[in-house]
Amino acid sequence: MPLPTPNLDDLRFQRDLVDEARRRIVRYCPEWTEYNVSDPGITLIELFAWMTEQIVYRLNRVPEKNYVKFMELLGFQLMPAGSARTQLTFWLSAALPLGPEDATQVTVPQGMEISTAPGALEQDIIFTTDDALVLAPPRLAHLRREADFNADYVSTLGGAPFLAFGRDGPNQGDCFYLGYDADVAGYILRLAFACEEKQAPGISRDNPPLIWECWVGDRWVEVMPSARRGEKDTTGGLNNPQGALVLYLPLEMQPSQVHGITAHWVRCTFRQRSSEQGLYAESPRIKGIATAILGGKVWATHAQIVRNEPLGFSNGEPGQIFHLQHAPVLAFRSGETIEVEELRDGELVYVPWQRVADFAGSGDLDRHFTLDEATGEIAFGPAVREPTGKVRQFGRVMEAGRRVRATGYRHGGGSSGNLPPYKLTMLRSAIPYVDRVTNLERATGGLDQEDLEHLKLRARQELRAQQRAVTAEDYESLARASSPVVGRVKCRTPGPGNVELLVVPRVPDALRAHDMARLAIDQPVRQAIQAYLDQYRLLATTLLVREPDYLAVKVQAQIAVSPYVAPEEMVARVVESLGNFLAPLPLDQVEECRAAIEASAWEGWPFGRNLYLSEIYAWIQRVPGVKHVLDVKLCYRPLIPSQELMLRTIAAGAGSSPEGLTAAPAWIAADDRVVKVGPSTLLCSLDHEIEVVSL
Repeated sequence: MPLPTPNLDDLRFQRDLVDEARRRIVRYCPEWTEYNVSDPGITLIELFAWMTEQIVYRLNRVPEKNYVKFMELLGFQLMPAGSARTQLTFWLSAALPLGPEDATQVTVPQGMEISTAPGALEQDIIFTTDDALVLAPPRLAHLRREADFNADYVSTLGGAPFLAFGRDGPNQGDCFYLGYDADVAGYILRLAFACEEKQAPGISRDNPPLIWECWVGDRWVEVMPSARRGEKDTTGGLNNPQGALVLYLPLEMQPSQVHGITAHWVRCTFRQRSSEQGLYAESPRIKGIATAILGGKVWATHAQIVRNEPLGFSNGEPGQIFHLQHAPVLAFRSGETIEVEELRDGELVYVPWQRVADFAGSGDLDRHFTLDEATGEIAFGPAVREPTGKVRQFGRVMEAGRRVRATGYRHGGGSSGNLPPYKLTMLRSAIPYVDRVTNLERATGGLDQEDLEHLKLRARQELRAQQRAVTAEDYESLARASSPVVGRVKCRTPGPGNVELLVVPRVPDALRAHDMARLAIDQPVRQAIQAYLDQYRLLATTLLVREPDYLAVKVQAQIAVSPYVAPEEMVARVVESLGNFLAPLPLDQVEECRAAIEASAWEGWPFGRNLYLSEIYAWIQRVPGVKHVLDVKLCYRPLIPSQELMLRTIAAGAGSSPEGLTAAPAWIAADDRVVKVGPSTLLCSLDHEIEVVSL
């Protein structure tokens, strides 16, 4: 338990100050007989009592200040605001190539600024591209069938038709491959097919039994043909004489070897997912394939870029401090650093210095500096007097009168960057051939700067770990400190020497919007956690960072409500309340959720905890306005965030639900009145069906 802290501010204004002073009037000033509030003397007493109370109040804050200064002495700092990230999709005004043998390329430069439309929000939110997006006409280098992969049919197009699934009749699982010799990751790829016209024997032209996939490094990932306006699949399952489909390829797409041949592969597989799709009676015959690029996507961050900002002049003394004009500051990227003027061959030139975490290992000739990302403070090496009396210099001292500048940095962040889809639409400067841009996905990861109370909690956890990763609590604490994006961590040890971290990103806004796709952990976050823990883990420990096993839960309930509340409002209340209860992160109603499962703390639904039907009855009954809960049924299905992302994106373009566009996992009824989960599983609230009935 915490040590008892004395309360230095125990004097109350009326009881201990004003009333006590009035009682002493008789002793010290018997001539004073008027004690009414309107008396000027009483007014002076109340004034002095108020001043005394303020002094005592400030005295009571001295221990808190000492506590903060002690944390500062130990090196603890407030974590800066986190910047939201999203993928921006750029559409071209004309497809590439512009004509036969045309090699025109379109480049969206790194640092390109995209903002919200004027007036859409209280203030413009600006995102900048993390990397350059180069859109170049792709060349189809391979067209091969799985059955006879040694034969390349690219050269035969225009002559003998290419049988997509072989001559012996299509069998489920048959596939053909399109291979590109250049990187097409993130491209909006349009495939135009010329085929022998068929009557589509056995299949549905609008919903053919075809699955399009691409390779992302360790597995094949399905890519749904676009259903947006002007991009819908018109191939009729490769039966129409002319038709095209559009694929939004993921940025994670990578080249791979298929049967010994390396290329960027897209494959089409014949597989029936529902009886309505039908089956091919004969293989489609393809006479020609034309590839075009309609656009592409690139990662972008909620930040603005400042280049070559002058910081001032050096004074020739150790420990000099400068401040960047904008804060908070994002971590420096390659080419972003601090430069100081030096005399080289009789000429003043700027020389880059290196950022370090601290000066503990810096020598007196090392060009080192530190950066406080929260405040934008740039500090150079101090001089420290040792016990022997010798002064030791940590880091090089700049020569007096030299200019100091920041070559470039990014600033921004905060929860305001967590924008819904289709909010970033304004190009801050024109790019040739680029028609429009938007974010098809919700921007996530934006966090406000850490407050002092949270820092106190984090300091206790980190001091307990003592900068070593041995126990499960150590790994969880260090993983939370590795990145502001990390919202929740569970450490498991599946075997000796193996550590598995189940990481839930800090995306409460996305969960409130029922966007479960944002629970996916992207590769930069995985790498950041891995790199941070590599400093502390045991050498022989194998570390795996992954997402938890999510289980989506659907509640089907019939309720009776108060006659003074609109049924639509009550349905919204119940759905919102269930979303708070069945959530992998704490959202709202935190104390109610904690009390409902009798937990000491509430970080979201506990890992590995079963859900009982009776708990849902009790929880819905808590919602104000609900008179009776008549019936409740539970359904569940596996939830994979990366697949949810695809479903949401396609659904947004089609204007319909994801279930209408693809074969989503079927819901499973909880017949035994309980949803049982594994030790690495978390529950998510999804697609509830609440019915208001009259009694």
